[in-house]
Amino acid sequence: MKYLVVKGWLGFGDRLESLKMAIAFAQQHNLKVYVDWSDEMWTHGEENFYTYFKLINIGQIASLDEIPEDATYYPEFWKGNIKTPYSHQLTINGKQIDAGVLNKDFGADVIVCGCGMRLLYYDCAFFANVFRVKDERILQKIRERKARFPIAQSWGIHIRGTDRIKNGYRSMSVQALCSLVTCQGALNGVKMTVVSDDKENLQIFKNYYPDSFIASELSIQQESIKGNHNLGKDALKFSKDVITVDLLTDFFTLASCDRIYSTVKDSRFYKEAQRLHPVINTILS
Repeated sequence: MKYLVVKGWLGFGDRLESLKMAIAFAQQHNLKVYVDWSDEMWTHGEENFYTYFKLINIGQIASLDEIPEDATYYPEFWKGNIKTPYSHQLTINGKQIDAGVLNKDFGADVIVCGCGMRLLYYDCAFFANVFRVKDERILQKIRERKARFPIAQSWGIHIRGTDRIKNGYRSMSVQALCSLVTCQGALNGVKMTVVSDDKENLQIFKNYYPDSFIASELSIQQESIKGNHNLGKDALKFSKDVITVDLLTDFFTLASCDRIYSTVKDSRFYKEAQRLHPVINTILS
């Protein structure tokens, strides 16, 4: 039996893109999967992928210790290093550490992917058959939000700040988004659900649409020009676990909306919310 180890790097949208490719490849080649999001962007030591999610209907291992000692690896770097998490230093050290696009036979017992180039999947039915949110804190918060506001019938608005802000254009991205949704009929009684990590841009949007439901809570209190996922333990106002629950609750809230818009068109967070929207109820079930 061969294995596919999915390492983690960058933001949640990037991780989902890589994970979807990994799941599709594992299904095609009958590989056992382990998701190793032990990197510094995802955890400060206590959390991992399985804290918040579970996989079903696919071959898995419960621990990297289940991989035989004599297994071969691709890339070869991971032989003897499979428990090493991705890090900034590791990703720029010039060594090949990622299998990249999963579209061939790599000729090894263990394939390691997660931070390289990936294939994109717009039909996510295969992924929804495997991927589930399991953290009750996330599920309960989404239920509470849906009880307060008609999220499934609303338009989702993603106002991205932090590491995607250009000071000279800070307000222009929100103004452009407001113009877009207005042209598409937002003034005709449309409900709006907003998630954001940028208090200033959020206020600009509220000036145009004051009746919007502001879903975000902690993310707009933990603002950083680096991006919240890049902050170390000493820079966080809350624990990494609490911040991650907040982020994931916002993501799956956004994905639950009828239409989804963003101030940043190449945001993976926004794009993956769009792609998962048709199967979101299954993922949250």
